[in-house]
Amino acid sequence: MVKQPFAGTIAALALMSTPLLAKDAPPPAGPPPELAQLAFFEGTWNCTGKTFANPMGPEHATTATVHGAKAVGGMWMHVAYDENKTAANPMPYHAGVYMGFDAAKKTFVENCVDNFGSYCTQSGSGWNGDVMKFEGTGNSGGKQSGARDTFTKKGTNQVTHTGEMQGDDKQWIKTDEETCHKGK
Repeated sequence: MVKQPFAGTIAALALMSTPLLAKDAPPPAGPPPELAQLAFFEGTWNCTGKTFANPMGPEHATTATVHGAKAVGGMWMHVAYDENKTAANPMPYHAGVYMGFDAAKKTFVENCVDNFGSYCTQSGSGWNGDVMKFEGTGNSGGKQSGARDTFTKKGTNQVTHTGEMQGDDKQWIKTDEETCHKGK
């Protein structure tokens, strides 16, 4: 008999990855209709903007490509943000974002991770006219602070994004600002 020391671990992981559904609850009927609001982010976007001075470096111009696509059975919008390396931006920022809708709380959610080991958890109410905001917490280097992402539509193929964080004094500080054009 061959000993399988990881068999119990594998079984435990399989159970943990099983969705937590109420006993005899039917499976989800599909993506909630509110997710249609996130369809705006689908496609390839090209962005120009700047990162404001911060402890990691000076203010500098940025260019980036963004890809948005439905993911995980259509229940999430996955957005990949990838800055280009330039002389002014030798450590480009890369982030993976999942946006979705929490039907129980009736709120949109946004979770992000980046190439610096930081992550965020935010929520918002969806589009209010041409503005969508997500607000919550960001975690970086063992420190947690308020985090906010604001998207403003400028027509069907353009959006601006403003990233902000709260300083120690709880005042909002702009971290970055970009204008993105779809398909250009």
